[in-house]
Amino acid sequence: MAKKENDKNPLKVHDLVFFKTKDDTRAKEIDTYSFEKVEQEDKIKLATDYRPFGSHFQYSILIDNQSSAPITEMKIKIKFPEFFTFSRCFPPTINIPNIKTETNIKQINLEFDELNEKSNKQIHLHFTPNSLDNIGEIRTIVTYVNNKDTIRVLDSRPAEITVDRITIEPKVVPSSFIREFAQQPGIKKVIKSMGVGIKRQIDPEIFFEILEQLFFISNFQLVAKDLKKRILWYYGTESMIKEDILVIGQIISNKIEIIASSPNHYLLISLLTQISNDFKNHLISNGIVKSKDDVYDLECKNCGAIFPYFPQRRKTIECKNCNYEQVIW
Repeated sequence: MAKKENDKNPLKVHDLVFFKTKDDTRAKEIDTYSFEKVEQEDKIKLATDYRPFGSHFQYSILIDNQSSAPITEMKIKIKFPEFFTFSRCFPPTINIPNIKTETNIKQINLEFDELNEKSNKQIHLHFTPNSLDNIGEIRTIVTYVNNKDTIRVLDSRPAEITVDRITIEPKVVPSSFIREFAQQPGIKKVIKSMGVGIKRQIDPEIFFEILEQLFFISNFQLVAKDLKKRILWYYGTESMIKEDILVIGQIISNKIEIIASSPNHYLLISLLTQISNDFKNHLISNGIVKSKDDVYDLECKNCGAIFPYFPQRRKTIECKNCNYEQVIW
């Protein structure tokens, strides 16, 4: 797969691997001797952050070597609940090995040879909820060898994860209110864009009708419909926290898109998880696809931007946002 990385990306990832040659062996021995005198206690830091990102969640890990000597044999273990599906990693050049699964817990293991003095390693992992009404934790454990040849452990605080099923109450608004609501301060917009990857052609009208059924079943109120452009506008209020939601469904460029707007980002993730899961289940029950794996998320693996169209099988698509090339299916 061809790849292009944007030179303007604000995240900088340092090269962590040294290659020794015979010529610099003596110099390296002198460096090692001096490194042994460096104090590293309390100068190797671990920080994590968990937050909504688009239609899913981003978990960020920062390992900061503030000392004047490198650390080696760095191993990172990320434990997360089974109701999360790992979707992508930044930088995309990091190899994610097979994910281990235990009872209700999954684990990602990463290894790096060395982290230079006065440098850091930052990783962003993206997770998509695969079911609702769940509570779990995500945490990181890091082990490394310091300059005294001693193994040290860093343990992050667990971040609690709650993904709730939501209940909608219909709310009648005029069609003129759609633009006004979307432009209100604090309103967040999240897009779930999907492509159905099967060999035979499916009438887009079928996808449009399924979206319409799902919005109706979810108890949203129809605001407007454009049959020619295949666009739906629905509106409702979440019954528990009383936050309004505008949801739009459209079929465009071989994509199925659900666009939701609300002041509450967590609410939007729950809604899009709920509707996208129901959409995939409808496709399976109607014999259109064999499994959920035949439905692909149309997000860039590098930056998360939405692709303008669903490419053909084995065809490369370039992200217009970061110029990263990839194959979707």
